[in-house]
Amino acid sequence: MNTQRQKMKMQQKLTPQQLLLLRLLQLPVTQLEQRIKEEVEKNPMIEIESEPSDEAAPQNESEEFGDADGEGDFKGIDIDEYFDDDDYSYRERLEADRNEERRQIDFSDGESFAESLVRQFQLLSLDERERAIGNEIIGSIDGTGYLGRDTQLIANDMAFRSGIEVSNDEVVRVLKKIQTLDPSGVGARNLQECLSLQLHRRPAPDEETQKAMLVVDRYFSQLTGKHYTSLMNALKVDEHGLNRILSVIRRLNPKPGWGREEESKGSQYVIPDFIVSAEGGRLNFVLSSRNYPKLRINSEYTEMMQQLGTRGKLNKNERETLDFIKDKTGSAQVLIDTLDQRQTTLAATMDAILKYQENYFLSGDSQDLKPMRLKDIAAATGFDESTISRVVNEKYVQTDFGTFLLRDLFTKAVVTDQGETLVAEHIKEALRQAVDEEDKSNPLTDDALTAVLQEKGFGLSRRTVTKYREGMGIPVGRMRKELNDKA
Repeated sequence: MNTQRQKMKMQQKLTPQQLLLLRLLQLPVTQLEQRIKEEVEKNPMIEIESEPSDEAAPQNESEEFGDADGEGDFKGIDIDEYFDDDDYSYRERLEADRNEERRQIDFSDGESFAESLVRQFQLLSLDERERAIGNEIIGSIDGTGYLGRDTQLIANDMAFRSGIEVSNDEVVRVLKKIQTLDPSGVGARNLQECLSLQLHRRPAPDEETQKAMLVVDRYFSQLTGKHYTSLMNALKVDEHGLNRILSVIRRLNPKPGWGREEESKGSQYVIPDFIVSAEGGRLNFVLSSRNYPKLRINSEYTEMMQQLGTRGKLNKNERETLDFIKDKTGSAQVLIDTLDQRQTTLAATMDAILKYQENYFLSGDSQDLKPMRLKDIAAATGFDESTISRVVNEKYVQTDFGTFLLRDLFTKAVVTDQGETLVAEHIKEALRQAVDEEDKSNPLTDDALTAVLQEKGFGLSRRTVTKYREGMGIPVGRMRKELNDKA
Protein backbone atom coordinates (compact mmCIF):
# COMPACT_ATOMS: atom_id res chain seq x y z
CA MET A 1 0.00 0.00 0.00
CA ASN A 2 1.45 3.33 -1.04
CA THR A 3 1.61 5.96 1.65
CA GLN A 4 2.50 9.60 1.46
CA ARG A 5 4.62 11.27 4.09
CA GLN A 6 5.54 14.86 4.70
CA LYS A 7 9.12 15.62 5.56
CA MET A 8 10.50 18.96 6.70
CA LYS A 9 14.16 19.90 6.55
CA MET A 10 16.18 23.09 6.65
CA GLN A 11 18.56 23.78 3.78
CA GLN A 12 20.70 26.83 3.17
CA LYS A 13 20.85 27.91 -0.46
CA LEU A 14 22.67 30.75 -2.10
CA THR A 15 20.83 33.26 -4.25
CA PRO A 16 21.65 33.35 -7.98
CA GLN A 17 23.54 36.61 -7.45
CA GLN A 18 25.62 35.09 -4.65
CA LEU A 19 26.46 32.06 -6.79
CA LEU A 20 27.42 34.33 -9.70
CA LEU A 21 29.61 36.42 -7.42
CA LEU A 22 31.46 33.34 -6.16
CA ARG A 23 32.18 32.31 -9.74
CA LEU A 24 33.27 35.76 -10.87
CA LEU A 25 35.47 36.36 -7.83
CA GLN A 26 37.85 33.55 -8.69
CA LEU A 27 38.21 34.59 -12.35
CA PRO A 28 41.38 36.51 -13.19
CA VAL A 29 40.92 39.59 -15.32
CA THR A 30 41.66 37.73 -18.57
CA GLN A 31 38.97 35.10 -18.03
CA LEU A 32 36.51 37.72 -16.80
CA GLU A 33 36.68 39.49 -20.15
CA GLN A 34 35.67 36.31 -21.96
CA ARG A 35 32.84 35.68 -19.51
CA ILE A 36 31.46 39.19 -20.05
CA LYS A 37 31.64 38.76 -23.83
CA GLU A 38 29.63 35.55 -23.56
CA GLU A 39 26.97 37.26 -21.43
CA VAL A 40 26.69 40.17 -23.89
CA GLU A 41 26.23 37.72 -26.78
CA LYS A 42 23.52 35.78 -24.91
CA ASN A 43 21.62 38.74 -23.49
CA PRO A 44 20.48 41.49 -25.90
CA MET A 45 19.57 43.71 -22.92
CA ILE A 46 23.26 44.25 -22.07
CA GLU A 47 25.20 47.00 -23.78
CA ILE A 48 28.86 47.90 -23.41
CA GLU A 49 29.15 51.65 -22.91
CA SER A 50 32.64 51.86 -24.35
CA GLU A 51 35.08 49.30 -25.65
CA PRO A 52 38.21 48.86 -23.47
CA SER A 53 41.42 50.19 -24.95
CA ASP A 54 44.20 47.88 -26.03
CA GLU A 55 46.51 49.22 -23.35
CA ALA A 56 46.04 48.98 -19.61
CA ALA A 57 44.25 52.07 -18.44
CA PRO A 58 46.50 54.69 -16.87
CA GLN A 59 46.04 55.31 -13.19
CA ASN A 60 43.95 58.44 -13.53
CA GLU A 61 41.49 56.64 -15.82
CA SER A 62 40.95 53.65 -13.55
CA GLU A 63 38.71 53.59 -10.55
CA GLU A 64 40.89 54.09 -7.49
CA PHE A 65 40.00 52.44 -4.24
CA GLY A 66 40.81 53.29 -0.68
CA ASP A 67 39.14 51.80 2.41
CA ALA A 68 36.03 49.76 1.63
CA ASP A 69 33.99 47.39 3.70
CA GLY A 70 32.58 45.46 0.70
CA GLU A 71 30.72 42.96 2.82
CA GLY A 72 28.45 41.80 0.00
CA ASP A 73 25.43 39.53 0.25
CA PHE A 74 27.37 36.41 1.16
CA LYS A 75 29.51 37.58 4.07
CA GLY A 76 29.93 34.73 6.52
CA ILE A 77 28.67 31.97 4.22
CA ASP A 78 30.78 28.91 4.88
CA ILE A 79 32.23 27.89 1.55
CA ASP A 80 34.99 25.29 1.68
CA GLU A 81 38.55 26.35 0.96
CA TYR A 82 39.30 26.33 -2.72
CA PHE A 83 43.05 25.82 -2.46
CA ASP A 84 44.97 22.74 -1.27
CA ASP A 85 48.64 23.27 -0.45
CA ASP A 86 49.50 19.59 0.04
CA ASP A 87 52.95 18.76 -1.30
CA TYR A 88 53.36 22.33 -2.51
CA SER A 89 56.90 22.41 -1.15
CA TYR A 90 57.97 20.17 -4.02
CA ARG A 91 56.03 22.04 -6.69
CA GLU A 92 57.09 25.50 -5.59
CA ARG A 93 60.62 24.91 -6.90
CA LEU A 94 59.42 25.81 -10.38
CA GLU A 95 58.07 29.18 -9.21
CA ALA A 96 59.66 32.31 -10.66
CA ASP A 97 61.37 34.79 -8.39
CA ARG A 98 58.71 37.26 -7.19
CA ASN A 99 61.22 40.09 -7.50
CA GLU A 100 61.95 39.30 -11.13
CA GLU A 101 60.82 42.14 -13.36
CA ARG A 102 58.17 41.19 -15.89
CA ARG A 103 56.35 43.04 -18.62
CA GLN A 104 52.65 43.82 -18.45
CA ILE A 105 51.13 42.36 -21.59
CA ASP A 106 47.98 40.53 -22.68
CA PHE A 107 46.87 36.95 -23.20
CA SER A 108 46.25 35.96 -26.78
CA ASP A 109 42.89 34.61 -27.89
CA GLY A 110 43.67 30.90 -27.60
CA GLU A 111 42.17 27.86 -25.90
CA SER A 112 42.70 28.06 -22.16
CA PHE A 113 43.65 25.16 -19.94
CA ALA A 114 40.10 24.84 -18.57
CA GLU A 115 38.59 25.05 -22.07
CA SER A 116 40.91 22.26 -23.22
CA LEU A 117 39.73 20.00 -20.38
CA VAL A 118 36.06 20.75 -21.13
CA ARG A 119 36.54 20.03 -24.84
CA GLN A 120 38.23 16.68 -24.14
CA PHE A 121 35.67 15.77 -21.48
CA GLN A 122 32.79 16.32 -23.92
CA LEU A 123 34.24 13.64 -26.19
CA LEU A 124 33.91 10.95 -23.51
CA SER A 125 30.92 8.61 -23.54
CA LEU A 126 29.02 9.70 -20.43
CA ASP A 127 25.46 10.15 -19.24
CA GLU A 128 24.02 13.49 -18.12
CA ARG A 129 24.62 12.77 -14.45
CA GLU A 130 28.30 12.00 -15.05
CA ARG A 131 28.67 15.12 -17.19
CA ALA A 132 27.26 17.29 -14.39
CA ILE A 133 29.71 15.75 -11.93
CA GLY A 134 32.58 16.15 -14.39
CA ASN A 135 31.85 19.82 -15.00
CA GLU A 136 31.89 20.41 -11.24
CA ILE A 137 35.23 18.60 -10.95
CA ILE A 138 36.83 20.51 -13.84
CA GLY A 139 35.67 23.75 -12.24
CA SER A 140 37.66 22.77 -9.13
CA ILE A 141 40.94 22.07 -10.99
CA ASP A 142 43.37 24.92 -10.42
CA GLY A 143 45.86 26.48 -12.81
CA THR A 144 48.56 23.97 -11.89
CA GLY A 145 46.33 21.03 -12.86
CA TYR A 146 45.52 19.81 -9.35
CA LEU A 147 42.04 19.13 -7.95
CA GLY A 148 41.64 21.90 -5.40
CA ARG A 149 38.81 20.35 -3.36
CA ASP A 150 38.10 17.06 -1.64
CA THR A 151 35.78 14.77 -3.61
CA GLN A 152 33.31 14.58 -0.71
CA LEU A 153 33.13 18.38 -0.61
CA ILE A 154 32.37 18.40 -4.33
CA ALA A 155 29.50 15.95 -3.72
CA ASN A 156 28.22 18.12 -0.86
CA ASP A 157 28.50 21.25 -2.99
CA MET A 158 26.43 19.70 -5.79
CA ALA A 159 23.67 18.82 -3.34
CA PHE A 160 23.84 22.26 -1.71
CA ARG A 161 23.97 24.42 -4.83
CA SER A 162 22.35 22.34 -7.58
CA GLY A 163 20.14 19.93 -5.64
CA ILE A 164 21.87 16.93 -7.26
CA GLU A 165 22.50 14.15 -4.73
CA VAL A 166 25.69 12.26 -5.64
CA SER A 167 27.94 9.98 -3.62
CA ASN A 168 31.65 10.35 -3.05
CA ASP A 169 32.23 7.11 -5.00
CA GLU A 170 30.45 8.60 -8.03
CA VAL A 171 32.65 11.69 -7.92
CA VAL A 172 35.79 9.54 -7.67
CA ARG A 173 34.71 7.40 -10.64
CA VAL A 174 34.22 10.46 -12.84
CA LEU A 175 37.50 11.94 -11.56
CA LYS A 176 39.30 8.80 -12.74
CA LYS A 177 37.97 9.46 -16.24
CA ILE A 178 39.08 13.09 -16.13
CA GLN A 179 42.54 11.88 -15.10
CA THR A 180 42.81 10.16 -18.50
CA LEU A 181 42.70 13.55 -20.25
CA ASP A 182 45.69 15.57 -21.37
CA PRO A 183 48.03 16.78 -20.03
CA SER A 184 49.06 13.66 -18.19
CA GLY A 185 48.73 14.09 -14.44
CA VAL A 186 45.78 16.47 -14.58
CA GLY A 187 43.16 16.11 -11.86
CA ALA A 188 45.58 14.70 -9.30
CA ARG A 189 44.75 15.27 -5.64
CA ASN A 190 48.36 15.44 -4.49
CA LEU A 191 51.89 15.28 -5.83
CA GLN A 192 52.22 11.51 -5.44
CA GLU A 193 49.09 10.85 -7.51
CA CYS A 194 50.22 13.40 -10.12
CA LEU A 195 53.58 11.69 -10.66
CA SER A 196 52.00 8.23 -10.60
CA LEU A 197 49.45 9.18 -13.27
CA GLN A 198 52.21 10.38 -15.56
CA LEU A 199 54.35 7.28 -15.10
CA HIS A 200 51.47 4.84 -15.65
CA ARG A 201 50.47 6.61 -18.88
CA ARG A 202 53.80 5.76 -20.49
CA PRO A 203 53.57 3.05 -23.17
CA ALA A 204 55.97 0.09 -22.90
CA PRO A 205 57.85 1.37 -19.84
CA ASP A 206 61.48 0.27 -19.55
CA GLU A 207 63.04 -1.15 -16.37
CA GLU A 208 64.00 2.24 -14.96
CA THR A 209 60.48 3.60 -15.52
CA GLN A 210 58.95 0.54 -13.84
CA LYS A 211 61.18 1.07 -10.81
CA ALA A 212 60.28 4.76 -10.81
CA MET A 213 56.60 3.68 -10.62
CA LEU A 214 57.51 1.49 -7.64
CA VAL A 215 59.25 4.39 -5.91
CA VAL A 216 56.30 6.75 -6.40
CA ASP A 217 53.58 4.22 -5.58
CA ARG A 218 55.18 2.35 -2.65
CA TYR A 219 58.19 4.30 -1.40
CA PHE A 220 57.07 7.89 -1.77
CA SER A 221 57.75 8.77 1.87
CA GLN A 222 61.34 7.57 1.45
CA LEU A 223 61.62 9.64 -1.73
CA THR A 224 60.33 12.86 -0.17
CA GLY A 225 62.42 12.21 2.95
CA LYS A 226 65.56 11.66 0.84
CA HIS A 227 66.19 8.28 2.47
CA TYR A 228 68.36 7.11 -0.40
CA THR A 229 69.99 4.19 1.41
CA SER A 230 66.57 2.75 2.17
CA LEU A 231 65.53 3.19 -1.48
CA MET A 232 68.68 1.49 -2.75
CA ASN A 233 68.06 -1.49 -0.47
CA ALA A 234 64.39 -1.75 -1.48
CA LEU A 235 65.12 -1.49 -5.21
CA LYS A 236 68.35 -3.55 -5.04
CA VAL A 237 70.35 -0.95 -6.99
CA ASP A 238 73.56 0.96 -6.36
CA GLU A 239 73.92 4.74 -6.20
CA HIS A 240 74.35 5.05 -9.96
CA GLY A 241 71.21 2.98 -10.59
CA LEU A 242 69.24 5.03 -8.08
CA ASN A 243 70.32 8.24 -9.73
CA ARG A 244 69.05 6.96 -13.11
CA ILE A 245 65.68 6.07 -11.54
CA LEU A 246 65.45 9.47 -9.85
CA SER A 247 66.25 11.17 -13.15
CA VAL A 248 63.10 9.56 -14.61
CA ILE A 249 61.04 11.09 -11.79
CA ARG A 250 62.77 14.47 -12.09
CA ARG A 251 61.71 14.67 -15.74
CA LEU A 252 58.03 14.48 -14.77
CA ASN A 253 55.98 17.65 -14.60
CA PRO A 254 54.87 18.45 -11.03
CA LYS A 255 52.56 21.15 -12.43
CA PRO A 256 50.79 19.59 -15.44
CA GLY A 257 48.48 22.59 -15.82
CA TRP A 258 51.41 24.95 -16.15
CA GLY A 259 52.99 22.57 -18.64
CA ARG A 260 49.86 22.90 -20.82
CA GLU A 261 50.04 26.69 -20.70
CA GLU A 262 53.75 26.64 -21.59
CA GLU A 263 52.90 25.17 -25.00
CA SER A 264 51.71 28.60 -26.13
CA LYS A 265 54.15 30.60 -24.07
CA GLY A 266 55.27 32.64 -27.04
CA SER A 267 51.86 34.30 -27.29
CA GLN A 268 50.74 34.17 -23.66
CA TYR A 269 51.28 37.02 -21.28
CA VAL A 270 50.04 38.44 -18.03
CA ILE A 271 47.63 41.26 -17.29
CA PRO A 272 47.84 42.34 -13.65
CA ASP A 273 44.55 42.55 -11.79
CA PHE A 274 46.00 45.13 -9.38
CA ILE A 275 48.52 47.90 -10.00
CA VAL A 276 50.32 49.15 -6.88
CA SER A 277 52.50 52.26 -6.75
CA ALA A 278 54.36 54.02 -3.95
CA GLU A 279 54.55 57.81 -3.84
CA GLY A 280 56.10 59.75 -0.99
CA GLY A 281 56.03 56.75 1.32
CA ARG A 282 52.34 56.15 0.65
CA LEU A 283 50.84 53.22 -1.21
CA ASN A 284 48.13 53.55 -3.85
CA PHE A 285 46.50 50.90 -5.98
CA VAL A 286 44.03 50.64 -8.81
CA LEU A 287 42.15 47.76 -10.37
CA SER A 288 43.07 47.18 -13.98
CA SER A 289 40.31 48.54 -16.20
CA ARG A 290 41.56 46.70 -19.32
CA ASN A 291 38.90 44.01 -19.09
CA TYR A 292 36.25 45.81 -17.04
CA PRO A 293 33.90 47.34 -19.64
CA LYS A 294 31.07 49.44 -18.26
CA LEU A 295 27.77 47.69 -18.87
CA ARG A 296 24.28 49.15 -19.05
CA ILE A 297 20.72 48.07 -19.89
CA ASN A 298 19.72 48.55 -23.53
CA SER A 299 17.58 51.70 -23.58
CA GLU A 300 15.52 50.64 -26.62
CA TYR A 301 14.31 47.49 -24.93
CA THR A 302 13.66 49.42 -21.73
CA GLU A 303 11.37 51.83 -23.61
CA MET A 304 9.64 48.89 -25.31
CA MET A 305 9.02 47.26 -21.92
CA GLN A 306 7.55 50.50 -20.56
CA GLN A 307 5.25 50.88 -23.56
CA LEU A 308 3.99 47.31 -23.32
CA GLY A 309 3.54 47.68 -19.58
CA THR A 310 1.17 50.64 -20.01
CA ARG A 311 -1.16 48.81 -22.35
CA GLY A 312 -4.22 47.34 -20.78
CA LYS A 313 -4.51 44.19 -22.86
CA LEU A 314 -1.77 42.35 -24.76
CA ASN A 315 -1.97 39.62 -27.34
CA LYS A 316 0.04 36.41 -26.99
CA ASN A 317 3.11 37.64 -28.89
CA GLU A 318 3.19 40.90 -26.94
CA ARG A 319 2.95 39.05 -23.60
CA GLU A 320 5.79 36.72 -24.62
CA THR A 321 7.87 39.72 -25.71
CA LEU A 322 7.24 41.53 -22.44
CA ASP A 323 8.09 38.43 -20.38
CA PHE A 324 11.28 37.92 -22.40
CA ILE A 325 12.40 41.53 -21.91
CA LYS A 326 11.66 41.41 -18.18
CA ASP A 327 13.55 38.14 -17.74
CA LYS A 328 16.62 39.30 -19.68
CA THR A 329 16.57 42.72 -18.04
CA GLY A 330 16.60 41.08 -14.62
CA SER A 331 19.53 38.87 -15.61
CA ALA A 332 21.40 41.87 -17.01
CA GLN A 333 20.89 43.89 -13.84
CA VAL A 334 22.11 40.98 -11.70
CA LEU A 335 25.30 40.77 -13.78
CA ILE A 336 25.91 44.53 -13.58
CA ASP A 337 25.32 44.59 -9.81
CA THR A 338 27.48 41.51 -9.29
CA LEU A 339 30.39 43.00 -11.26
CA ASP A 340 30.18 46.11 -9.09
CA GLN A 341 30.17 43.96 -5.99
CA ARG A 342 33.15 42.00 -7.34
CA GLN A 343 35.08 45.25 -7.79
CA THR A 344 34.27 46.32 -4.24
CA THR A 345 35.26 42.93 -2.80
CA LEU A 346 38.57 42.87 -4.68
CA ALA A 347 39.33 46.43 -3.64
CA ALA A 348 38.58 45.77 0.04
CA THR A 349 40.78 42.67 0.00
CA MET A 350 43.70 44.41 -1.71
CA ASP A 351 43.43 47.35 0.65
CA ALA A 352 43.74 45.01 3.64
CA ILE A 353 46.72 43.22 2.08
CA LEU A 354 48.52 46.50 1.44
CA LYS A 355 48.04 47.59 5.03
CA TYR A 356 49.27 44.22 6.29
CA GLN A 357 52.32 44.11 4.00
CA GLU A 358 53.00 47.86 3.80
CA ASN A 359 56.74 47.59 4.49
CA TYR A 360 57.20 44.96 1.79
CA PHE A 361 55.35 46.95 -0.88
CA LEU A 362 57.34 50.08 -0.02
CA SER A 363 60.76 48.40 -0.08
CA GLY A 364 60.35 45.44 -2.42
CA ASP A 365 62.67 43.51 -0.08
CA SER A 366 61.45 39.99 0.69
CA GLN A 367 62.93 40.35 4.16
CA ASP A 368 60.11 42.80 4.91
CA LEU A 369 57.46 40.22 4.05
CA LYS A 370 55.36 39.42 7.13
CA PRO A 371 53.70 36.06 7.85
CA MET A 372 50.19 36.35 6.45
CA ARG A 373 47.35 33.84 6.28
CA LEU A 374 43.98 33.87 4.60
CA LYS A 375 42.25 34.20 7.94
CA ASP A 376 44.29 37.31 8.75
CA ILE A 377 42.86 39.13 5.72
CA ALA A 378 39.43 37.58 6.34
CA ALA A 379 39.46 39.08 9.83
CA ALA A 380 40.50 42.49 8.47
CA THR A 381 37.79 42.58 5.78
CA GLY A 382 34.96 40.66 7.45
CA PHE A 383 34.78 38.22 4.54
CA ASP A 384 34.88 34.45 4.83
CA GLU A 385 38.29 32.78 4.31
CA SER A 386 36.97 31.03 1.21
CA THR A 387 36.06 34.42 -0.26
CA ILE A 388 39.62 35.68 0.26
CA SER A 389 40.91 32.47 -1.31
CA ARG A 390 38.79 33.09 -4.40
CA VAL A 391 39.87 36.73 -4.60
CA VAL A 392 43.59 35.85 -4.65
CA ASN A 393 43.11 32.87 -6.98
CA GLU A 394 45.31 33.35 -10.08
CA LYS A 395 45.34 37.14 -9.60
CA TYR A 396 48.50 39.12 -10.41
CA VAL A 397 49.68 42.33 -8.80
CA GLN A 398 52.02 44.75 -10.58
CA THR A 399 54.45 46.72 -8.41
CA ASP A 400 57.45 48.97 -8.94
CA PHE A 401 59.71 45.95 -8.35
CA GLY A 402 57.94 43.29 -10.43
CA THR A 403 54.71 41.44 -11.15
CA PHE A 404 53.78 38.34 -9.19
CA LEU A 405 50.88 36.19 -8.05
CA LEU A 406 48.94 37.72 -5.18
CA ARG A 407 48.84 34.35 -3.45
CA ASP A 408 52.64 34.42 -3.12
CA LEU A 409 52.21 37.03 -0.40
CA PHE A 410 50.50 34.52 1.87
CA THR A 411 53.37 32.99 3.83
CA LYS A 412 53.53 30.78 6.87
CA ALA A 413 55.01 31.91 10.18
CA VAL A 414 57.72 29.97 12.01
CA VAL A 415 58.45 30.43 15.71
CA THR A 416 62.12 29.88 16.63
CA ASP A 417 63.40 28.31 19.83
CA GLN A 418 63.88 31.84 21.18
CA GLY A 419 60.25 32.75 20.47
CA GLU A 420 61.07 34.90 17.43
CA THR A 421 58.55 34.85 14.57
CA LEU A 422 60.05 34.35 11.12
CA VAL A 423 58.63 34.04 7.62
CA ALA A 424 59.07 30.56 6.15
CA GLU A 425 60.15 32.06 2.83
CA HIS A 426 63.03 33.88 4.52
CA ILE A 427 64.30 30.63 6.00
CA LYS A 428 64.04 28.82 2.66
CA GLU A 429 65.84 31.62 0.86
CA ALA A 430 68.71 31.62 3.36
CA LEU A 431 68.92 27.81 3.31
CA ARG A 432 68.92 27.69 -0.47
CA GLN A 433 71.68 30.30 -0.60
CA ALA A 434 73.80 28.36 1.89
CA VAL A 435 73.49 25.17 -0.18
CA ASP A 436 74.23 26.99 -3.45
CA GLU A 437 77.40 28.54 -2.00
CA GLU A 438 78.74 25.39 -0.30
CA ASP A 439 81.79 23.46 -1.46
CA LYS A 440 80.27 20.68 -3.57
CA SER A 441 83.28 18.45 -2.92
CA ASN A 442 82.49 18.71 0.80
CA PRO A 443 78.77 19.60 1.21
CA LEU A 444 77.50 21.03 4.48
CA THR A 445 75.93 18.72 7.03
CA ASP A 446 72.67 19.70 8.72
CA ASP A 447 74.67 20.77 11.78
CA ALA A 448 76.81 23.00 9.57
CA LEU A 449 73.75 24.43 7.81
CA THR A 450 72.22 25.19 11.20
CA ALA A 451 75.36 27.06 12.21
CA VAL A 452 75.35 29.06 8.95
CA LEU A 453 71.71 30.05 9.44
CA GLN A 454 72.32 30.99 13.06
CA GLU A 455 75.14 33.28 11.94
CA LYS A 456 72.61 34.98 9.65
CA GLY A 457 70.27 35.56 12.57
CA PHE A 458 67.97 32.54 12.22
CA GLY A 459 67.78 30.94 15.66
CA LEU A 460 66.64 27.53 14.45
CA SER A 461 67.28 24.06 15.81
CA ARG A 462 68.92 21.35 13.75
CA ARG A 463 65.60 19.49 13.56
CA THR A 464 63.88 22.55 12.05
CA VAL A 465 66.65 23.03 9.50
CA THR A 466 66.41 19.35 8.53
CA LYS A 467 62.65 19.66 8.08
CA TYR A 468 63.03 22.64 5.75
CA ARG A 469 65.85 21.00 3.80
CA GLU A 470 63.76 17.90 3.21
CA GLY A 471 60.66 19.93 2.39
CA MET A 472 62.61 21.84 -0.27
CA GLY A 473 63.77 18.60 -1.87
CA ILE A 474 67.42 19.14 -0.95
CA PRO A 475 69.26 15.84 -0.28
CA VAL A 476 71.46 15.32 2.77
CA GLY A 477 75.04 16.51 2.44
CA ARG A 478 76.47 13.08 1.62
CA MET A 479 73.96 12.48 -1.14
CA ARG A 480 74.45 15.96 -2.60
CA LYS A 481 78.08 15.13 -3.14
CA GLU A 482 77.53 11.62 -4.46
CA LEU A 483 74.67 12.53 -6.75
CA ASN A 484 76.65 15.40 -8.25
CA ASP A 485 79.62 13.10 -8.82
CA LYS A 486 77.46 10.48 -10.48
CA ALA A 487 75.33 12.82 -12.57
